[in-house]
Amino acid sequence: MAPDRVTRPLAGALAVVGVAVLLHLDVPRVTAGAAGPRLGSSPPVRPAKGPCVLRADRLVLRGARFRGVVSVRTGAGTVRALKFTVRSLDAVNLDLTAGRGRAAMRLRARPATTSTLRAQRAGGLATLYVRKLTGRVTGLGGSPLPADRTVSVTPDAVPRWLAHPAARTRTITLAGATASQITQFGGRLSIKGPQLRTTARGPHRA
Repeated sequence: MAPDRVTRPLAGALAVVGVAVLLHLDVPRVTAGAAGPRLGSSPPVRPAKGPCVLRADRLVLRGARFRGVVSVRTGAGTVRALKFTVRSLDAVNLDLTAGRGRAAMRLRARPATTSTLRAQRAGGLATLYVRKLTGRVTGLGGSPLPADRTVSVTPDAVPRWLAHPAARTRTITLAGATASQITQFGGRLSIKGPQLRTTARGPHRA
């Protein structure tokens, strides 16, 4: 493996540079809201220490399907989240921030590179939980684009093109995308030239 390339689960992406960033919610069980199916137990994970935000100049969710709005138990209480499954995810110019204030840690990929999240098993899927997803819709796998392409998707504001029962598995592309409070299971993230920055310290390169 090239020295500037890192492949790890998303929850441990920053640990490769010696700093633990807890991106996973403390989820002993996920239960469905009115818009989503009932789910079984989730694997035990570590509680998030603060907000986790993923930004990308372009975000491509391949083989994506919206699974509804679900209620997720965390150490801080129950929260509602958007659930997606994807075959893979591409993030151009990845910028990942976890925490806030002096505890915040920021991971950025080398400029003009694409970071990729892929399912850990061949033919499998990765599961994403997101509290808020914003950006400009530039592709829906060949389906017509919405009239208002600038979107801000939350559990209380799910656009019809995403929530419609007839919406099939497809590739969703967003420009200038931000995914807030993102959590994933079942995927491995590959980052080129990761650079870590904390409030108290300067940047470090993996």
